Amino acid sequence: MAEWVKREYGKGAIDRAGTVLVPWWSGGDGPKDLGQLYMIVHNWRTSHGLPLNAFVVGLRQRVKRVEGNVIVAQRLKRFTALMNKLVREPSMKLSQMQDLGGCRAIVSNVAAVDTLYEMYRGGEGLFTSEGNLKCYDYIRYPKSDGYRGVHVVGRYAARAITREPWNGHRIEIQLRSQLQHAFATTVETVTTFTGTPLKFGAGPTEWRRFFSLMGSTLALREGTQLVEGTPHDEDELIRELSDAAKALRVPQRLRGWTNALQTLPSQSTRKAFKWLLLVLDTTKNTINVTGYATTAEASQKIAEIERLRRKDLDAVLVYVASINQLQVAYPNYYADTGEFLNALDVALARK
Repeated sequence: MAEWVKREYGKGAIDRAGTVLVPWWSGGDGPKDLGQLYMIVHNWRTSHGLPLNAFVVGLRQRVKRVEGNVIVAQRLKRFTALMNKLVREPSMKLSQMQDLGGCRAIVSNVAAVDTLYEMYRGGEGLFTSEGNLKCYDYIRYPKSDGYRGVHVVGRYAARAITREPWNGHRIEIQLRSQLQHAFATTVETVTTFTGTPLKFGAGPTEWRRFFSLMGSTLALREGTQLVEGTPHDEDELIRELSDAAKALRVPQRLRGWTNALQTLPSQSTRKAFKWLLLVLDTTKNTINVTGYATTAEASQKIAEIERLRRKDLDAVLVYVASINQLQVAYPNYYADTGEFLNALDVALARK
């Protein structure tokens, strides 16, 4: 029987730990009690294991009613992702963060997503431990960055006295169609290789606009609401999407990056490197990967390539740890990114 981690600290101590660690995470000096503060955050994060397990059981039971062979995944939010979120949202209290534990179902189409959504929204109480549920419909109301899907947030409510220490822990459930998940995976892939968190409103304007347009294009294909701020005329939408994809060399870059991920050195070999330099030759459709142990070496090499001013060479410096995280969080990234590119090809064929 699993030995579940219990919360050992009050919510005041948890919130204080998050607040005090933010300046350190942003590059400042570490507090004197850094080790203790880290343990408080770690305990709070890992204490979501039991509630997450309960929500995953509920999700799997519902999924069985909809269709077979559905991908259901779960994860506890990594410490790095948790701290990055606190930096992005200074007013957030760590004890109120609603996605420390999360699970996801990827179904075949929007109709299947809607069926699952109704099971949650209609209050089909398969598992009363899910407590009261809040639903966020990003299919009818897409995010401005093009993201679409349904999020459901619940608070664990114990059904047995022995489980009461976990009462109130928030868990987030994501419901996506395969196309919606391919979109999200591709955003993560581009984020990894450009080094900017596109899904949080950062990063180059050109990439953000491309994904907004692609979000509307996929919405058209699935018969759902378009992303606000994108053309509602299909011809105009496809023309702008085509121009954006061409300017960014989206197909060449995505294929090059995903192929590179397939041929990277093994994780044991990667431990000797801190950075990987990927040089994509868009004319020859080849990619060269070189590892560097220090930031200085890697920066010097990429500067040499950039000084060549060759438009057919696309050089990008990638932090090894970020690649490892992408491969863990999105194990089917190669197939998902391929599906995204196929959807892009289908859209551009309409032009």
